[in-house]
Amino acid sequence: MKRKFVRVFVILFFMISGCQNEPVSEYVLPVESQYFLGKDSYASVKDHDVDDFHLDSAYADEVTVEEDCLILEASDSQIKNLIENNRMILKEIAREYESIKDDYSVEWTDDYSSVTFCVDDEGLFPGDMTEALENMNHTFWISTILQTNRALIDQDCDTAVNVTYKNVESRYVLSEGLFPYEPFTITQEDWQLSQSQDVIRSLEYDGYIDMKMTVKEADEDKLIFTPQDKDSFYADDENLCLCLDSVYADEVTLPHSIEEGDVFVVRVDGSYALHEDGDDIPDIAPVAVIPERYYEK
Repeated sequence: MKRKFVRVFVILFFMISGCQNEPVSEYVLPVESQYFLGKDSYASVKDHDVDDFHLDSAYADEVTVEEDCLILEASDSQIKNLIENNRMILKEIAREYESIKDDYSVEWTDDYSSVTFCVDDEGLFPGDMTEALENMNHTFWISTILQTNRALIDQDCDTAVNVTYKNVESRYVLSEGLFPYEPFTITQEDWQLSQSQDVIRSLEYDGYIDMKMTVKEADEDKLIFTPQDKDSFYADDENLCLCLDSVYADEVTLPHSIEEGDVFVVRVDGSYALHEDGDDIPDIAPVAVIPERYYEK
């Protein structure tokens, strides 16, 4: 009997030792992840206090918060715990979203790569703007948590999520795009059009086209692009500049890491931006700067 007890003790010892020595990897996540990682409810997400952010050892060994990202040192089992906790919060937010109206719905894929929201005009354009903001906050948090789970699975901080809004009455597409890189602007005209056909891009962006551009230079204060297409806008421009210290850069979401040679799909209308940056390179004010590797259109 004593030998059996010793044998069980030894097995348990090695099992516990094995868990403690589980390899740890580095994960870079969107900085917004700090608002919900390790939280126990959607209410605690909405009442977040970033000054009090920390993660239990069940989720990570070490956490570093930087200006534009979150860095975790975590094992496979800790990452699984994080993904599962995020999934729990997702379900709670989905219930709140679907409680707005009986015919509201939200569905996402098992790999967290895409999500579809069904919405009506009252949810988008209510008389109370506070109510509209609350409704859209649900969709923002769901998209952000999906992106974070994708980043945890792929170890790609810059990963994107395919987001689709559908007209709950007609079931036509109301808006779609890559979160967080494409803007989701929905107008009354878009809603009317979605009664009879898909709206792939808001009428707000009529006149805009998507141009492939290669990063020629990436500095802290500017990105210099070389347009690949010479048969559309900016045909006479060898280089174009997006000044990162300008208001124009505030309108777009950029990936965490940008290097010379990276290719982007830049949504522009052919106009130039006014900005004194001390060089002769024309400035632009795009509404979207999408990494080509995620662009599927």
